[in-house]
Amino acid sequence: MRQSWIAALLLVALLVGFRFISAAGTLPNFSPLPALLLCSLVFFRGAKAWLLPLGAWALTDPLVSLVQGYDVVGPHHLSLLVGLSASVGLGLFLRRHPGALPVLGGSLAAAGLFYFLTNTVSFLGDPLYAKNLTGFIQAQWTGPESLGPTWPFLRNLVAANLLFSALFLAARRSWTPEVATSAAPAMPRR
Repeated sequence: MRQSWIAALLLVALLVGFRFISAAGTLPNFSPLPALLLCSLVFFRGAKAWLLPLGAWALTDPLVSLVQGYDVVGPHHLSLLVGLSASVGLGLFLRRHPGALPVLGGSLAAAGLFYFLTNTVSFLGDPLYAKNLTGFIQAQWTGPESLGPTWPFLRNLVAANLLFSALFLAARRSWTPEVATSAAPAMPRR
């Protein structure tokens, strides 16, 4: 039991570290948060399923917001919450299929949905985007001329989600006890 918490805490420390690396602009949008939320909801039950990702988010978000030049609480949280809701939905759906391939596929889908939804919210609320099809495409791919393309954020989010979901799967194996594969020895007949 103690080893499971140590593995979980080490994983959270790694994820928190990468959130700050992402916020500093070294790897923009290389964020582990959607993967952590998805995997926590797939593999944990009860309070642990929510406490791990929400605790990591609550600890890091104020500082990440400041590093990125945002208010600690601001309009950018709306797009984040909309995007993370996709990870919640996929995580709850994948509870019935907790294998490695469904989780990695769900992680890929969560990255795509997070990107699409957050960029859609930006398109709707950011005056940098014209409110037409060209502005929508710009929000989803090319970005505003002053800031550059948005597609690298998708690339980094897909890479982060796949990497951190794979790490979560590997860590989970280390804290899940092995199930005996052979039946109990047969009793000798008399």
